[in-house]
Amino acid sequence: MKITFLGHAGALVEAGDVRLVCDPWFSAGGAFLSGWHQLPDNSHCLPLTYDATHVYVSHDHQDHFDAEVLNALDPTVTLLMPDYPLPSWKRLVTTLRGPAPVLLRDQEVWRAGPLRLRLIHSPTPRHQDSALVIEDTDTGQVVVNLNDCQVDRDQLRAIRRLHPRVDVVMAQFSGATWFPFAYSFPERDQVEAAARKKVNSMRRWTRYMQALNPRHAVAFAGPPALLDPELSPHFFAESSVFTTPPELLAWLREEHPGLAERTTAPLPGDELDVGSGELTADPKIREEFDWDDLQAYTEAYARRRAPAIAEVLARHPEPRSSLYEEFAAHFAALFEAGESLCRAVDAVVAFDVQGPGGGFWLVDFRTLRVSQGSGPTADPHDYRFTLASRFLPDILDGGMSWEEFFFSFRFTAWRPGIGAYNEELMSVLRCSAPDDLAEYLERTAQDREPGEFRLEAASGTYLVSDTCPHLGARLGPQDYDPELESVVCPQHGWRFALPDGACSNGRARLGVTPQSPDDTPSDVTRRPRERQEQQ
Repeated sequence: MKITFLGHAGALVEAGDVRLVCDPWFSAGGAFLSGWHQLPDNSHCLPLTYDATHVYVSHDHQDHFDAEVLNALDPTVTLLMPDYPLPSWKRLVTTLRGPAPVLLRDQEVWRAGPLRLRLIHSPTPRHQDSALVIEDTDTGQVVVNLNDCQVDRDQLRAIRRLHPRVDVVMAQFSGATWFPFAYSFPERDQVEAAARKKVNSMRRWTRYMQALNPRHAVAFAGPPALLDPELSPHFFAESSVFTTPPELLAWLREEHPGLAERTTAPLPGDELDVGSGELTADPKIREEFDWDDLQAYTEAYARRRAPAIAEVLARHPEPRSSLYEEFAAHFAALFEAGESLCRAVDAVVAFDVQGPGGGFWLVDFRTLRVSQGSGPTADPHDYRFTLASRFLPDILDGGMSWEEFFFSFRFTAWRPGIGAYNEELMSVLRCSAPDDLAEYLERTAQDREPGEFRLEAASGTYLVSDTCPHLGARLGPQDYDPELESVVCPQHGWRFALPDGACSNGRARLGVTPQSPDDTPSDVTRRPRERQEQQ
């Protein structure tokens, strides 16, 4: 096999007559209201997609799902996507004008010439994402493309059972979220929180590589460039969560020197021969791009992309009339579709919609009512989002989810403290469509029953829930940090202190039951059933 890297999470995998393109993102308008752009500019690699025989799209985020590229595919291309249950995903794939996608279930296998492709869905219904295991049946070479998908320990073990030898793993290493810089926290708190998020992202990437033990570890899928002058300071500020490859490699050399020697951070156009491990660098892109001169590069890049950014923003003119009635109806529909989750938010959320048609509007998740307020100082509230009215119609019409809007970074937010994160609120906003919210509740109701693990800690012995209340990641004794006297979630670094399970990151608590010296190790430790592997 040969891999040509296409920028961000894009890759062209070639074996025999098969040319498999993964997550191609080339839109000049970037993604998320033109808040994100490819870093570096990868437009010179677009022609490599023209002769694709197969295309794989991992999920619906616009830096992976580039409708312009997908609509331009030749009708003979086999387009592979996950079979997600959310109605918004099913609606999205039907909007494509290119080849009709083949939707694959979790662990489903598709044959493409000599390649055996196994799709792996995200382990929690709270995320729609997927990974792809690529096996060349002629050579036995194996490439695991994790892109952004946060697989769990069971899935990693299953991959290793099927493939004791893995040649290449490609995985996201950099965070790309609006926390903490979108919030009005004190600067010191923002900088500390951002530093923790960077380390958490690098640790997660490292755990994937340690679990799969590939011959070649690839730092992949980010970070994006923030080219709009209103947004670019977020990238270079001390509160930035965007890790660059030099930062990752420096951290690895300090923490995991052996892994550092096997790690590469390719640029668009670089080629990796999977068999020999030889990486052929693209000399052209290196004439204009260097991670050590990033600010000057992005300033020139921003000037080139300015017309495309302006064109995207022009599609969102300021409204001519009040949006309050549509806003109230939007949340009323969510209340009806997911009353139990909405009530669990247990907070008043203010939306400060600035510009024509806007206002200061309060969404009371306790009473399930929406009302018009007077302003931040006049109306008590627990959370606040501030946004321009020009972006709201697209959200209310279903053209963009709240999550997609938040990824644009074109908003500011307030909450009483860093530890006041409200997972129930973000789950409601993540499912902006009522039918999505109803489906989400149905799926989460079918989640496995949480188990427990026995933990011997310095302060005593405990039975601890094996499920993180944040996004459902699996926990175990190996996640105990004796220095912090806490269980630390391996996915996002959430900390749960002993002996009461209190969380320092958000409004959550992990189930922790102290055990007396008389309790015996025979106490039942419940474990969910292993996911069945389909051959």
